Amino acid sequence: MEMLLSVFDRMNLWAWWAVSGVILIAELLTGTTYLLWPAAAAFLTGFVALEVLGVSWPVQLAVFALLSFVLLWIGDRWVRPSMRAGAGSGLNDRSARMVGQRVQVVADFSSGRGRVRYGDSEWAAETTDGTNPVAGSTLKVEAINGVILTIVS
Repeated sequence: MEMLLSVFDRMNLWAWWAVSGVILIAELLTGTTYLLWPAAAAFLTGFVALEVLGVSWPVQLAVFALLSFVLLWIGDRWVRPSMRAGAGSGLNDRSARMVGQRVQVVADFSSGRGRVRYGDSEWAAETTDGTNPVAGSTLKVEAINGVILTIVS
C-alpha cells in the first residue's frame, strides 16, 4: 500500500500524459471509442497536476474520474451517433455512391443486358424494363446487384 501511495504522490503532468498514451494504445487495439474519453480525461488531468498548482493526488484522481464520466457521456450521447450516421454515407463504398449516377452505354444491349461505362471502368448492366439501349446513350443507375448495375433510361 505504501508503494501505491508513493506512486500517486509522484503523479505529475508527464505521468498523466503517459497514462493517457497507454489508454490510447488500448483504444487502438480495441477500436471501440470508449477508451478514447478516459485517455482525453487523463491528458486534461495532466494540466491539473502541474507542479505550479500543487494539487494533491486525491484531487487529481477525482478530476480524472469526473472528466472521464463527463467525456464518456458526451461521447456516447453525441459523438457515437454522428459516427454511426456517417457509416451509411458511402464514403468507402463505391457501389453505394454509384446509385443515381449517370453511365454511358458501351455497346448495344441485347435482351435487356449489356455493358456500361462508369468513370474509367466498364460494368455489366441490365435494364429494369427490358429495353435495349444503343451504344453512346446515357442512362441512370437505379440499383446494384453484386457486380451488375440495374439501370433506367
